[in-house]
Amino acid sequence: MESSQQHMVAFLRMVHARAGGTGAILNLIRASEVRGGADIIALTDLVSDPQLKMDLAKHAMDEARHSYLLLRRMTQLGFAAYRLPPELDRLESLFERSRARDVKQVYTDRGSIDDAELMEIMMVAYIPENDAAVKLQANYEALSDDPDSQAVITSILRDEERHIEYLGSWLKRFEQRISPRAVAAVRERLQEAFKQIDVVYYGALHEYFERAAA
Repeated sequence: MESSQQHMVAFLRMVHARAGGTGAILNLIRASEVRGGADIIALTDLVSDPQLKMDLAKHAMDEARHSYLLLRRMTQLGFAAYRLPPELDRLESLFERSRARDVKQVYTDRGSIDDAELMEIMMVAYIPENDAAVKLQANYEALSDDPDSQAVITSILRDEERHIEYLGSWLKRFEQRISPRAVAAVRERLQEAFKQIDVVYYGALHEYFERAAA
């Protein structure tokens, strides 16, 4: 019996084989990099812990580099990048369902955030990062005939694994600062929200790929 990962790789191979398929996949990845990077760079000025500032700044730099690598490869493939419709922007949808305020607005208002809100924001980043790592690995396997795109995916995946590690370590600190129960409750609530967002996301993919192939 094939695993869910094998099914994902088989599905992605079919998508990449279609006209515009690889560009469309890279555009999906790029959307999260752009949105995440914009929030994270603003967040660096809203936290006081020196190590967290450095971690966030490095994360934001990674996201900007990923966006560039993806855009460059999409351009090489002849695919014009464009902003995703709301139903395909899972990071934005998850942030809207969280209890955290818009980071960029807090920055503009010269506001501040407490540990509870910061923990919420970091969980919003942590859950999609874990999901992205699985899908990036599947895309790498599906792109066996496209080493140039594979190289882009490899570079991004290496960074995403580091992001997961540092975000996870900070969430453990919040278990001590706030409580394990509070962190677990936020994780459960946002994971459930992410599952609901996924239903809408996968429902919109067919039309998205049809547009890419047109």
